[in-house]
Amino acid sequence: MSVYNNQIAVVGKVGKDAEIKEIEDIGTVARFPLAVYRTGKGDTVKTDWFNVECWHDLARGAFEKCVKGARVIVVGSMKFDQYEKDGIKQNRTSLAAREIGLDIAVDKGQTDEDPF
Repeated sequence: MSVYNNQIAVVGKVGKDAEIKEIEDIGTVARFPLAVYRTGKGDTVKTDWFNVECWHDLARGAFEKCVKGARVIVVGSMKFDQYEKDGIKQNRTSLAAREIGLDIAVDKGQTDEDPF
């Protein structure tokens, strides 16, 4: 039995169409930005952006369904990577998705509290 100690679930809108690529000897990966409403009304709305990463079959499904503007529910783990670029250490944070679902509500009834 596996236990997920690092688990997060977010609901938001896809910021741009998922991009997919094959990585030799590893598999298929898809990535897309996800806008998640945090707080505020009108001009004071605050949005958090998550870089979502998914692999294999989930990547292929994300590539087909995660298009700009789609409202989705993502469950996964926060992933923190460090890499070097031009001799400078860089940090990258992403949401490694285990599950992605489409929000199938017909009409969310747009409100000031939730701009999505």
